[in-house]
Amino acid sequence: MISFKSILIFIFIYVAFAEAEIAVFCDTTELQDADWSGNFSLPKFDPNLGTLKTVEISLDFNLSQEVRTENTGPVNSSINSTTESVLTLLLPNGQEIKANASLDISQYLEPYDGAVDFSGSSGIDISQSSSSNNITYSLKDITDFVANNSGEDVLLGGMVESMQNSSVSGTGSSQIQTKARAGVCLAYGYDAGEF
Repeated sequence: MISFKSILIFIFIYVAFAEAEIAVFCDTTELQDADWSGNFSLPKFDPNLGTLKTVEISLDFNLSQEVRTENTGPVNSSINSTTESVLTLLLPNGQEIKANASLDISQYLEPYDGAVDFSGSSGIDISQSSSSNNITYSLKDITDFVANNSGEDVLLGGMVESMQNSSVSGTGSSQIQTKARAGVCLAYGYDAGEF
């Protein structure tokens, strides 16, 4: 899933670091319900370009959460929701690298207003997004990232695990939905003068 954004990143990095000879490729997932697994498919380094010197992997991990709650009790209440998620990326050599993201939501609600509509003074319907920092790893073992054949890809397994802890004081009705999106980029540093 190489996108237009990936091509623009490649062009920008290539122009900015023309002396360094860097090629960057990215793959992303769509925003989907948390606790998923899938593969990221990225091109391996083409040895016809030169000698591969470095490989850096960047992970970008984002969470989005929708919280709908209605206080159905006669007194004020509150909702507290904490979600912690981990993206684990499995490299070809079996090494795992991880990125974390978390969300915290805390809201106070007034007594029941007579309608379970997740709005008004006794209800909420909010969406919140959070993103981990873009984490970059420099790999020591780069042999699995060099292509033997033209057009060869490296397949990196990804898995998202989320742990959610929510509490509503008093009586109420709640719906919480958490989604996650991830992106992986490979930056190949190479010497075009060596073959």
